[in-house]
Amino acid sequence: MKILIINDGSTDGTMQILDKNNHDSLFTIVNFKENRGYGYTLIKGFSYAKEMNFSWIISFDMDGQHEPECLYKFIELILENPPEQIISGSRYKNSNHYWQKPWKDRFLVNTIITGILNTIGFSITDAFCGLKAYECSAINDLELIVSGYEIPIEIWIKSMKKGYKIVEKGVPVIYKNRDAVLKNAKESFLFKKGEERIEKYIQLIESLLNTPLKTNINVFKSIFSNYFNSVDDINKYNFKKIQEEIFTQIRELET
Repeated sequence: MKILIINDGSTDGTMQILDKNNHDSLFTIVNFKENRGYGYTLIKGFSYAKEMNFSWIISFDMDGQHEPECLYKFIELILENPPEQIISGSRYKNSNHYWQKPWKDRFLVNTIITGILNTIGFSITDAFCGLKAYECSAINDLELIVSGYEIPIEIWIKSMKKGYKIVEKGVPVIYKNRDAVLKNAKESFLFKKGEERIEKYIQLIESLLNTPLKTNINVFKSIFSNYFNSVDDINKYNFKKIQEEIFTQIRELET
């Protein structure tokens, strides 16, 4: 197993830590002097895998949100010769995994975008999980161009157009330093950013589909606003109920 680590312009000493712990060249390091974006980093990794003639590649975020043992579970699925081109992690497939409370705005934005994708042919529970396994020839054939955090939307829709098969695999919900970050963030800031992300993601969906959604963007913002202001917390006991409520609303809007 070969490991590629891409340091996307980190300013916290990440590069020094990587160099210090790579004496035996256990992994390959690509260092960007400036932040290039989540999507750009993924595309670079896909390109590297193609150059190395890999059959599969697994993306794995390095911010503590993914359990290393999940890598082995994904490898096991790959070795079973799956018919799918993408195995996508889902933090919200079920509640029997190790669970930490997600950021409310992130969960709601994710749920709304996931619900919208489900109206165009998908049946998924987590549109934005970074832990995924990709068949290399398939992922490179998508000709991805989105450099930002919204690249999963491009992957989903372009995969659908190619007729790729995608399966979800449940993975733990882990948010490191969640409380510390939330303590220093104003609710109004999170709310505003949540609305902005919904608009940005929907515009990308419409662009990739080359057609507008039936429902105006402001309606989806209103769904976000309602739950953001009425739900105190998202936890393992209520997330499925909230998710299905939002999915149902979106199905009714888009049918």
